[in-house]
Amino acid sequence: MTHLKKIQQALTMQAIDALLLHDRQSKRYVGALPGSGVYVVVTPTQALQFHDGRYRNEAADTSGFTNIEVPQGEYLPELVSFLSAQLCRRVALVSTGFSIPEFQTLTAQNWTLSLADSLLAESRAVKDAVEIQAITAACRVTDQVFAHLLPHIRAGVSEYELNAWLHFYALQAGASAMAFDPIVASGPRGALPHGRATARRLKNGEFITIDFGVVLNDYQSDMTRTLTIGEPQPDLATVHDAVLTAQLTAIDALKPGVQAREIDAIARGVLIAAGYGDCFTHGLGHGLGLGGDQPILNPQSQTVLQPGMVVTIEPGAYLPGIGGVRIEDDVLITDTGAQVLNQTSKDLMLLEDQEYESV
Repeated sequence: MTHLKKIQQALTMQAIDALLLHDRQSKRYVGALPGSGVYVVVTPTQALQFHDGRYRNEAADTSGFTNIEVPQGEYLPELVSFLSAQLCRRVALVSTGFSIPEFQTLTAQNWTLSLADSLLAESRAVKDAVEIQAITAACRVTDQVFAHLLPHIRAGVSEYELNAWLHFYALQAGASAMAFDPIVASGPRGALPHGRATARRLKNGEFITIDFGVVLNDYQSDMTRTLTIGEPQPDLATVHDAVLTAQLTAIDALKPGVQAREIDAIARGVLIAAGYGDCFTHGLGHGLGLGGDQPILNPQSQTVLQPGMVVTIEPGAYLPGIGGVRIEDDVLITDTGAQVLNQTSKDLMLLEDQEYESV
């Protein structure tokens, strides 16, 4: 069953006359064009793309959709006119992608408007074989990019330079984009979970956390490794051991039927026992796919894991003024357990402590 048919079936079951989509991820999921000038309407029996002239040729190549070309900026009036002519009474939308004025226009119509965010999120959370293959391919590219990056990691190189190499090798390998702005955090900046690259130059004996992902055929990867140039500070090596143990223990516990918060608690418990509980300041992970996928793995998440879900497992420990460690893999929930999709080693990498001439 295609994703579009799956959503149409859900609309029928929930007695929804029409579903409106404008965010990139939802449109991609049902096979529509992702552009900002494309608004999608899905009914139990139809699928339509309201688009302006910029998308005329692309729309003609899109299968499964009736294409309605409208003047640029006139999407909503045409869309409302269509829904009114169809006598739609129960309309739903995915809130992401619609502006407040657009939402106000839609709520002013003669129909009941509801949010379908959970409908799309639940459908997208469980991947089919094609999606799993796409994510796995993105993970292979991520492994390849990281391997190419290693020779560039030397004392004297700036975080900016490593960030640039990540982009270069990802695009060279066929990725269409980075999944997010990479995190390159060296030395004390490693204590920043989202430490974006700066002009700071790497130094011997420091930890470097590198967190990045690629977009390949619309699907994303997300991997984090922490490494060091030369011998690390003993206390940081101990932190790395604790974080790695937490990650491996959590992955070993992944299986269908377990609540996401239980997995978070397992990893968090390892770090608490090691004395780093207060240093783990975020959730354990999140879903992976087109972007913004479910489930979330944190202390509050009651989502029950299912076969076909792909999640990140990324415990971390952050010591202000000293540095930090995070280790992250993308993991597929299988019928009986879990399969790690990344192949890059998670052991602490001790890179040669020599100066490297900046590019």
